[in-house]
Amino acid sequence: MQAYQYQKKGLALIFLAKKFFVLKVGDRVPTVTEMINESELSRGTIQAGLELMKADGAISTISKGHLGSFLVAQDQDKLLSYLDYRNVVCAMPLPYTKHYEGLGTGLYKAFKNQKLGLNVAYVNESVNRLEGLQRNRYDFIIVSALTADYLAEHHDVDVVGIMPEGSYVSQHVIVYKGDQDFKMRDGLRIGIDSHSLDYKLMTNKILEKHKVELVESPYNQIVQRIVAGEIDAAIWNLDEVKSKNYPLGYQMIKDPMVKRASRAAILCAKGNGFVKRVIGDYVDFKEVTAIQKQVISGEVLPEY
Repeated sequence: MQAYQYQKKGLALIFLAKKFFVLKVGDRVPTVTEMINESELSRGTIQAGLELMKADGAISTISKGHLGSFLVAQDQDKLLSYLDYRNVVCAMPLPYTKHYEGLGTGLYKAFKNQKLGLNVAYVNESVNRLEGLQRNRYDFIIVSALTADYLAEHHDVDVVGIMPEGSYVSQHVIVYKGDQDFKMRDGLRIGIDSHSLDYKLMTNKILEKHKVELVESPYNQIVQRIVAGEIDAAIWNLDEVKSKNYPLGYQMIKDPMVKRASRAAILCAKGNGFVKRVIGDYVDFKEVTAIQKQVISGEVLPEY
């Protein structure tokens, strides 16, 4: 029973630390009842956590009667000391292109010398990153703006921010066997990886006027299946085509979705004010993309 009470107290301190980290001096403090409803912890547990944090000097509040209580002081270092670990965890695509290497480097440098560190998990396919976010394995994930739009509409996630065009990939193209005179037409076998939402969304939209056969294939097998003649074409990342000298031809795609898919976006669980505050305080998107460009050009070595 005692161990259970300690565990609950620890959960309360983590919850309260994140809650007060987001608040600024002068903000109204949520009522105990509001915090109980949000955290699903007991009144006694929440009140004990608040008393401990005040005694430690982590926070100071003042009551203004019917107006509620307001934050008059906070010690962010002490607040963060209550967390079970002093890092946030991000999931992004594997760094197999200079764009992803540069993006990872920019994010890593944004958290360098900050009160919180950054751990990066490299996870292919946006569906897998979403699942990790939903299971609380990751605090935030990197996807394209196109995918972010879709996920924000269909899942309990919030878009924290969107970076400029070309920050996720330079662009997507239609790839096909290099020695072919290719033209999009009915009857083609088009490779698609439905676990990568970008490719699924773009493929369905761009090919909606053609009667083609969609062939499910893992993203990392698309090229070899085109070369082997098992499929005729697919939508692909131009950065990877150029960097790895695949024996493929490619055509540009004239659709606004392509520009949206080229922009990197950060997603967090819906209502996660802690992550939004951390990203807002630590991550300057202009600085991240500037570092990314330096990595792509070779001026800066990747660091992630």
